[in-house]
Amino acid sequence: MVKDLCFEILDKCPNRCMFCSSNSCIDKNTFISLDDFKRVIDYFMLTGGIEELSLSGGEPLLHPDLLEMISYASNLGIRVTLFTSGIQFANKLSDKDVLYYLKEKEAALKDIESDDLLTIHSVKKYYDRILNNKTYSGISKEKIRELINAGLSKIVFDVQAYEYETDELLMGRKETLRVCLLDSLFNATYIGIDTDIHFIPNKLNYKEILDLLELIEIVKVPNISLLSFVPQGRGKENANSLELSKMEKEEFFSLLEQAKKVYSGNIRVGIPFASEQTHMCTAGLQKIDIKYDGTILPCPAFKELSDEEYQKYGIKHYNIYENLEEFHISGIGTRTFPLCKKIYGDIYGKN
Repeated sequence: MVKDLCFEILDKCPNRCMFCSSNSCIDKNTFISLDDFKRVIDYFMLTGGIEELSLSGGEPLLHPDLLEMISYASNLGIRVTLFTSGIQFANKLSDKDVLYYLKEKEAALKDIESDDLLTIHSVKKYYDRILNNKTYSGISKEKIRELINAGLSKIVFDVQAYEYETDELLMGRKETLRVCLLDSLFNATYIGIDTDIHFIPNKLNYKEILDLLELIEIVKVPNISLLSFVPQGRGKENANSLELSKMEKEEFFSLLEQAKKVYSGNIRVGIPFASEQTHMCTAGLQKIDIKYDGTILPCPAFKELSDEEYQKYGIKHYNIYENLEEFHISGIGTRTFPLCKKIYGDIYGKN
C-alpha cells in the first residue's frame, strides 16, 4: 500500500517563490489530465491501495479538474489533502451582483458616523476589494464547503512570512495575492476543516516566527509544520540567500522556544530539519511523489538528482506515461536515517 502519495497536478502558479522546487510560475502550463490522474489512482488501488493523497503543484486550485480529482479519490476511500497558497482564479461578478454590492456599500456607509474616518475607510476598502474584478481571489467559504463536499479532508497552507515585505520577496508576489492567502486561511478555520501551515525557516524569515505564531493563534490554526529548505529548482539558485547557517538555526530554535508560549497548537519539526531523528523516513517504501511531468520519485526532495546520483542511491527512473506498470512499492518499512539527509549530506551536515 502507498501510505502517502504526493501528486503534483500542474506547474502553473501565480507566485514565484525563491525556494520553489518545481520552478513554478504563471507562464507554465503542464497539467496532469483527469484521465491520467484516474489511471494512476486506479493502478495503485489495484496493487495495494492508497491511504493518503496529497494534491499540490504549482497551485492546485488553478487545475480545472481539481474537484473531480478530489471526488474520485475520496469515493475510493482515500484521505485527500490539498497543499495550496490559497489562491484561485476569481469568479467575475455579474452586473446584478455589482449592483447588489454597490447598494450594500451605500447602506453600510450611511450607518457610520461621518467623523468615524477609520471605519469609513475600512468599509470602502472592503467593498472595493469585492467589486474589483481581479484575476485571483482567496478561497471563499462557499468554495471550501464545495471542496469538503467533494471529499477533501485537510488543507495545508504555504505561509512563509509575517511581514509584507518579507512575503513579497520570498513569494515573488504583490500584496493582493498575500491578501488572498489570508482570506483563505481565515475562511478555512472558520468553516472548521482540518488546517495546517507549512513554514520553511530561512535567512529572510526565521526571526518572524513569534509574530507568525501569534497570528495563527488568533486565526485558530491548529497545526504548523516547520520544514527544511531543500536546494532544488529556484531554491538551488538562491541557496546562499536562504539556507540557514548553524548559528542561525540555533537562534531560530531559541526563538521558537519563546514563541511556543503564544501558540497553543501543534508544532511539528519535519525531516530533515529536526536536529534529532524523531521521524522515520519512508521515502520509496511507503511514500512516493509524482511530478507534474509524470516522473515518479521516492520523495519530493529528489526532484533534481543527476543520473549518476540516481544510480548511486539505487533510485530507478519511472514515469506514469512510460512504465507505470513496472513500478511497485512495498508499503512497509522505514529508514533509520533519512534518505534525503544521506543524499544532501554535504548540505545538511554543516547545519
